[in-house]
This record gives sequence, C-alpha cells and structure tokens, in this order.
Amino acid sequence: MAKPNTLLKRTSNALLDYIKNLPVEPVAFGTESVLARQFGVSRTTVRAAIETMIANGILERGPAGLRPLRRPKRTDYYTDSETDGPQEQIERVFMQRVLLGDWRPGRIFSEAELARDSNASTVSVREFLIGFSRFGLIAKQPRGGWILREFHDGFATEVADMRELIEMAALARMPRAGRAALTEAADAMIARHRDIEAAIARRYTEFAALDRDFHLWVIGFLDNRFAYDFFDIVSFLFHYHYQWDRNYEVERTRVAIAEHMTVLIALRSGAMDNARDALAVHHATSRRALKSGLKHGGA
Repeated sequence: MAKPNTLLKRTSNALLDYIKNLPVEPVAFGTESVLARQFGVSRTTVRAAIETMIANGILERGPAGLRPLRRPKRTDYYTDSETDGPQEQIERVFMQRVLLGDWRPGRIFSEAELARDSNASTVSVREFLIGFSRFGLIAKQPRGGWILREFHDGFATEVADMRELIEMAALARMPRAGRAALTEAADAMIARHRDIEAAIARRYTEFAALDRDFHLWVIGFLDNRFAYDFFDIVSFLFHYHYQWDRNYEVERTRVAIAEHMTVLIALRSGAMDNARDALAVHHATSRRALKSGLKHGGA
C-alpha cells in the first residue's frame, strides 16, 4: 500500500491532469465524491490535494464552488521518484528494462543489479521478484540470480481470456442510475485520449500509462481486489512485452485510442450494448497485437 504522502502526491498529479483537460469555457468542477471515485482514493485525500492546488494558486473557492485560476505547468507536478514507493520504483525499472529491449527471454539478472538500478535495497527487490514470480514469467536460478522466461502463446491466451472475463463483468456492473458521475469521468478520459491523439507522433509513448488508467477505470466498477492484483500481469504483457516489435507502435497506439474512444462515447451516452461490443473489438485487437509481439520478441 502506498504511503499517505505518496498517495497524496499521486492524487495531486491526477487532479492536475483533470484541471488541464477541462474545457476553456466555464464548466462545473467535479465534486469531491466524483473525483475520489475517478482517482480511486478517499474524499479526504482529494480534499487535501485540492487544498494544495488552492495554496499554489491553481484553484480557488468561490460562491459557486471550485474553479481553475490557471492551467497547470510541468513544474506543478510531482516527479516519478516522488510518487513511487520502493516497490513501484523497482517495478518501473524492471518494466523499463523489458520495454527498452534490454532484457529478453533467457536474460539472467541479479537482485543486486536491479537494486542498484532502482536505488532500492536488495530486500525490497527480493520481495518484488518473489511476488512477481508467481506468474511464472521469471524464475530463481539454482546458483543465484533470476532468469526472464520466454513467454508462450498458451500463457498469453490464458491472460487475455482472464482479462476479457474481468472487464466484461466490470462493464455489466456499471451503474444505470446516477450517470452524471460516470459521464464526467468518461469525458475526462476522452479528453486525455484526444490530447495524445492530437500529437501522436511524438506522444505515443505516453499511451501505455493512459491505457493502464483506462482499463483500471473499467475494472474499478467490479470492486474486486483480486481483479486489481491480476492487472499487474496484464500490464506486463500488454504494455511492455509486445512492444519489443517496434515497427508499428504509432499505428497500434492510434488504433487503440480509437477503440477506447468508441467504448467511452458509448458509455457516456448509456448505450451499454454498444460499449460491450466495442470493448469486445478492443480485446480482439489487443490479443492479436500481443501474439504478434510475442512472435517478434522471441525472434
């Protein structure tokens, strides 16, 4: 679990993104309850983040409620090192090694190596690796060190199957009443997608984080802790491994954004059957991309 100050910093960054994506024309600012649900935190944490924004001259309280005073700047954000706990920092470095193509199946690495690169203790690294090894994608070597295993189609198929079951179940749990909060959250997500889409040639690498947020938002409606735990392995496979095939990254991102948008637009209009069909299309596309990446990654 994230430390309270780390959680507050993450929430502050999420709130900055929310403010940045508000339309230029005046709109109603989200309530603390709506923002808490959207960010997956308590109202107390949202309230503390809002007070930080007010102190920094980004928001103000008026007779009609909160309103932005200015657009957020890059310097308003907390850095990754400030928002990551030890385990998140280790995971981020580990994932980057795979994303950048430094580590491929068969790569042997040590706890000390990962500890040095992530500026963490070997104890924290060992805890992360032991926990991650339950997925069968890394294994402890008899004479020391760890090995990154080769992923196979059967494993990828099992993960894709579970992802579809979880997300389709979550979609069925989306509320039919009180749709104002869902519409507001969908609008914020749509704005983030359009932001990247408008400058996709130079910002496509930012999509992995947005993709993760989109799918976490969907499964959040299932309100199931095991679904959140399973998402770790989904993230690893879909956001890192298939990107070893770099020939079509921009186009894959363009297609994924379009498919996400179709789901979101259907959800905000209450067309649940259309949203379900659109999500099924996205799952099929992701499954093909994953299998293609596995093929190229093992080449």
